[in-house]
Amino acid sequence: LKAVAKYLNVSIIPYSRLGSNVFSDKMAAGDGFTTALLDGKKLVFINDIKDMRRMRFTLAHELGHVALNHKLDPIAHRNTEFDEGLTPDEMQANVFARDLLMPAGVLAKLHVTTVDEIMRICNVSRVSAQIRLERLTELYKRNKFGAHPLERQVISQFKDFISSKK
Repeated sequence: LKAVAKYLNVSIIPYSRLGSNVFSDKMAAGDGFTTALLDGKKLVFINDIKDMRRMRFTLAHELGHVALNHKLDPIAHRNTEFDEGLTPDEMQANVFARDLLMPAGVLAKLHVTTVDEIMRICNVSRVSAQIRLERLTELYKRNKFGAHPLERQVISQFKDFISSKK
């Protein structure tokens, strides 16, 4: 994720670096958010007292906002792992994070079928893994993994990882 942030020219700032007086109660309770400075620099603030697995998804989600050129003002706080009732931008950022951290083609090559496997392999929270498994189950029914050239490229780039896990 640090490499993705560097590629996108995004600085990652843990809440703990700034102290508790900087954020409103609502912001402090949230998982994280992204904002842009006047000079165009983008900052992702991450609540680093949250579970590491949840923090990883939050960071990937916030990087998704940047990669997808979402409007970064007003600040929206990520406070939930669930997809229900989200705006289109929030849903798109969740899909970006899901696909970045838990690529379906790679999971299929590993024959992953449980939440615990996804959690262990991808280092994500139980809720994120459950949501991914629901979608993965639908994809298994269609058995169309690797149909798109970009998905084949992702699978190819994970070839050594897949071999090491089998």
